[in-house]
Amino acid sequence: MARHVVTRYLNDTTNPMVRHHLDSFSDFLDVKLPRFVQAMNPFKRSLEDGRQIRIYIGSKDGKDIRYVSPVDEEDVAILPHACRLENKTYAFEVRADIVVEYDYGDEVQTRSFDDILIGRIPLLLKSSLCYLHSKTPEQLYEAGECRFELGGYFVVGGQERVLLSQESLGSNMFYAKKRLEQPSKDEVRTRSEKELKAVMDTATKENKFEFIAGIYSESEDGSKRAGHLLRIPPENKNVTDSGKISKASDYGDFMTNRLATIQFPEFDNPVPLISVFYALGFTTDKDIYDVILAGVRERTLYDGLFAQLILSHEKYLASEMAKEEDQTQDGNLLLLKRQTRTYSIGAVYTNLYSSLFPHCEIQDESVPAFYARKGYLLGHMTRMAMDVAIGNVPDSDRDHFRFKRLDASGDLCFKEFRRIYKDVGGKMLLELDRRVEFEEQTYRGKNLTNLIQEEGIRNFYWKSYTFLNEFEKSFKGTWDGESGVAQVLSRFSYLGTIAHLRRINLQMDKGTKQREPRRLHSSSWGLMCPIDNPDGRNIGMIKSLSLFTIISTQSFSKQIKRLIMEQPNTRSISAINPSIWNPTWTKVFVNSDLICVVMKDTESFHTTLISLRRQGEFDKTISLTWNRLDNEYIIQCDAGRACRPVYQEGTKLDLIKRQKEWKSIQEYMDYLDSQESECVRISMEPFHPERLSEIHGSCIFSATGSVMPFTEHNQAPRNMFTCQQVKQACSWYNTAFNKRFDTIATHLHSPQRPLCQTWTTAGIMGGGCIQFGENAIVAIAIYGGYNQEDSILINDSALKRGMYMTSYYHSYDESETIIDPATQTHTMFANLVTDTKYRETVSRKDGKNYDYLDSNGIIKVGSEVSASTIMVGLVTPKTNSAGQVVGFVDSSILPKRGQRGTVDAVYKYTTAEGLQGVKIRVVEVRNPVLGDKFGSRHGQKGTVGIRISEEDMPATKDGLRPDIIINPHALPSRMTIGQFIEGMSSKVASHLGTIVDGTAFNTQNRIVDTKETLIQLGYHPYGNEILYNGMNGEMIESEIFMGPTYYQRFKHMVEDKINYRSTGPRTLLTHQPLEGRANDGGLRIGEMERDSLIAHGIAGFLNESMTLRSDAHEFLYQPETGLLDANPEFPTTIVPIPYSMGLFIHEIESMHIQVKLSS
Repeated sequence: MARHVVTRYLNDTTNPMVRHHLDSFSDFLDVKLPRFVQAMNPFKRSLEDGRQIRIYIGSKDGKDIRYVSPVDEEDVAILPHACRLENKTYAFEVRADIVVEYDYGDEVQTRSFDDILIGRIPLLLKSSLCYLHSKTPEQLYEAGECRFELGGYFVVGGQERVLLSQESLGSNMFYAKKRLEQPSKDEVRTRSEKELKAVMDTATKENKFEFIAGIYSESEDGSKRAGHLLRIPPENKNVTDSGKISKASDYGDFMTNRLATIQFPEFDNPVPLISVFYALGFTTDKDIYDVILAGVRERTLYDGLFAQLILSHEKYLASEMAKEEDQTQDGNLLLLKRQTRTYSIGAVYTNLYSSLFPHCEIQDESVPAFYARKGYLLGHMTRMAMDVAIGNVPDSDRDHFRFKRLDASGDLCFKEFRRIYKDVGGKMLLELDRRVEFEEQTYRGKNLTNLIQEEGIRNFYWKSYTFLNEFEKSFKGTWDGESGVAQVLSRFSYLGTIAHLRRINLQMDKGTKQREPRRLHSSSWGLMCPIDNPDGRNIGMIKSLSLFTIISTQSFSKQIKRLIMEQPNTRSISAINPSIWNPTWTKVFVNSDLICVVMKDTESFHTTLISLRRQGEFDKTISLTWNRLDNEYIIQCDAGRACRPVYQEGTKLDLIKRQKEWKSIQEYMDYLDSQESECVRISMEPFHPERLSEIHGSCIFSATGSVMPFTEHNQAPRNMFTCQQVKQACSWYNTAFNKRFDTIATHLHSPQRPLCQTWTTAGIMGGGCIQFGENAIVAIAIYGGYNQEDSILINDSALKRGMYMTSYYHSYDESETIIDPATQTHTMFANLVTDTKYRETVSRKDGKNYDYLDSNGIIKVGSEVSASTIMVGLVTPKTNSAGQVVGFVDSSILPKRGQRGTVDAVYKYTTAEGLQGVKIRVVEVRNPVLGDKFGSRHGQKGTVGIRISEEDMPATKDGLRPDIIINPHALPSRMTIGQFIEGMSSKVASHLGTIVDGTAFNTQNRIVDTKETLIQLGYHPYGNEILYNGMNGEMIESEIFMGPTYYQRFKHMVEDKINYRSTGPRTLLTHQPLEGRANDGGLRIGEMERDSLIAHGIAGFLNESMTLRSDAHEFLYQPETGLLDANPEFPTTIVPIPYSMGLFIHEIESMHIQVKLSS
């Protein structure tokens, strides 16, 4: 049954592999961008004489915003493929009507400007505005795309760029923890506190922990963001050490120096916590006590700490008031206004209204009621810190996935748009200020109306070009200050492309030694793949979405709040006095905003909301979590939560079987995030009558992991290696590969469908049309010894028949470039042999072949390429001091080192500067050679050790010979039992002419069933064979396991690894050859190589390698002093030593250490 569900999901869902990117980008266009523009309206500037300018983007209501799909000057749709070929950016336009109001006090004049270009933004492929949206496979191919094009990425400057979904700590999530006390830089610390700090410096480490609670609060429209940090200092007394207590002037200091503070925007420094409660309307200690401990049954646990907080505040307040002349003023408001910019009580309340918990927005309530609601949130936050301080609860586990949010392409684009939009709007206001100030007479009085004209708003004030420029910079550099967010899309294999698009990146330094963020957290079950993770420094930092995982988009809380308040037994939080709070009441949070309580029958309340969600009254991804332990009902409707489907309780097998579409199957499923999953009971067996239930065990894997067969029978490290290696397999990476100019690409000539595959293989791999290996007959044996250490023996005759034959493509992109922008002097394409302008005057490169160039200087299609072949004839002008061209230099382009092959395709285009550009694709057919890398789908990889002719390979009694022989020692330590099962199952499949299911966690007894089938077919039950030596005809004494196994050829080929050098570039510092094959560098002889050469007694070769071919140099040497010096007082001679040795001696001497050489 699970197979039916998985198949329907993959076949019926539009672009299932990149659904999260498409949904996110659609949310950005339809919701986030318009609402943000509305929230930012108006841009206003008040002049000194009372006049005011207000600028509304999208008209006064902010709704006149339009998007224009990518089109050219003639209004013809631009194709993404054309942008790839011509190095352009596939971008859409944001246009809006702009309304400008000039307020003169007694009169308001309005001017409107229609259809103003706000900016151009790169467009996500296959999104609603994209030309490829809803196109059929045939239409996609005609447009230059793969028939199974995924979308979900951008084309920027001709390159395919993907925005990795970012895993980060979410907004509007309260947390609490303890940490080592941080030094305070504000004015809150009193003199007595400083004295106690000196005492505490000698106290135990346990007494230095402070307790904090925090939240990063963000409004729904994204226009207001504020970080909050509440701090409770460590307890100052150590009851086990009375000696330390006696050092304080008064025992009371230990009870009264625990001043709790909170820091949030618009206040210069942290402010006393109790003063904030006071300003919010909680004016007595009893009110503050009740609002902090609302809903708590065992209040006595908190009494001691609460008393310390109150006494500490009163002491601090008294000490500060003693400094004031006016003793009648309110001390708490004094402490707050002292930290405002204008030093006023009005600023205090303005800050509390707008900057304290921006996610808590005013509803149909009075301002005092609004402040009371914020007071409850502050009390909740304080109680969390107190819980940690008294040891009632552990620190918040911020690696738990309920704290995490995933920002997909649309969320990341919105953050970048928000930054650029504010910057452009701010600069517009500055320009208006500058114009009014310097042309005061022109815009005096009501002449200000002439300040903004249509031409000015289009081309001068609102700099629309900034958007595309900034987006392109971010795509090619850092994104919002983070590196590695925008990456070039991996196109080496189709499965690798899918994996790249579904990758999740944790925003943390990859070099960190913290363990917890890297661990596989249990809360990610079903959301993140447990095996599709890289090893090394990126382990745990890079994750992959599980097959069914989706990322929620934002649902506005207004509707859900209305539905909640319509339920019986609910009461608005602003209508409740904390003194009458009943501990049985259930708090209801919506995006961490406490809106009401359920006074009784929470079970019925929960059941009703679940029913409304299933009926479609609100979005299926909205999280409804009833935390019975804390008596809290938590509703999350924000964007970025990873969600997965489970069967609803009571769902029947027959009911799902009757559903023919994924849409109808979804009606019997709930989507849960990690927070809701933690508070419900979920059956591992599907179709439980009373509980939610899992679809199938294999659904925990990613798209890559789900394609691998029998993963439950292999060690976890082998499965992890497999998921990484399969992305490097030569394959059909794109059905339109002959239309593309990828820098490097490989194309496997004869890929095959695996005989053993999972349920997801066909749906993910283009209906089975795009594959990444071949079914090879694999024997596990030692045959001649050339397959030791993971090497493999391969059938030479099979290779000659085309097995694993691969085309290797390398593309070159060259264009004319401007040298001097002032004179527009630029390089030029030219045939230096046939063009009379350059034939006699320009010296050509020696030994290079110009014969294959056409009249424009570009190599012809079909030309054979070698290391000396000129790809593009190019001349660079020489100019004199006056900027006049006085000659030309040959700058013709050569292929990369070791390049061989045939020119397969040439594409000419025009650059943005109007100059010529060309792309050239060279293809080389490569047969496997010794050293090329192969591997199975079980993490068993190895290189070719020897190619053996078919007649020399061992054979069965029926004449069947293996294609590959691997070493049996590769299996016991790695325990890849899945490869044995694949070999047995594929043997059955080849005889029955069918595909065998290899999906993980199937309940059937695979091994027993496969054994019985093999016996019925006349084979050994475990797939063993009796083989005969192909070289002498003798029977091999032992039984050998042999069967079809899906093997892949990887991109690591000897042809790309060979390195050699005669002469070449050297480093300026040491005069030694550069490092690296790409830099034409040399081969390093390290310590082990040196020891080996010494052991073999090859002194001459060693001397040549270390000096003559490296950095041989002659220094002046004084035998009498033993110094490298040219002092005329002593006779000198010349000593040949490596230059790096002389450099080392000079560096040592710079540290006043004398080095003497003896001769």
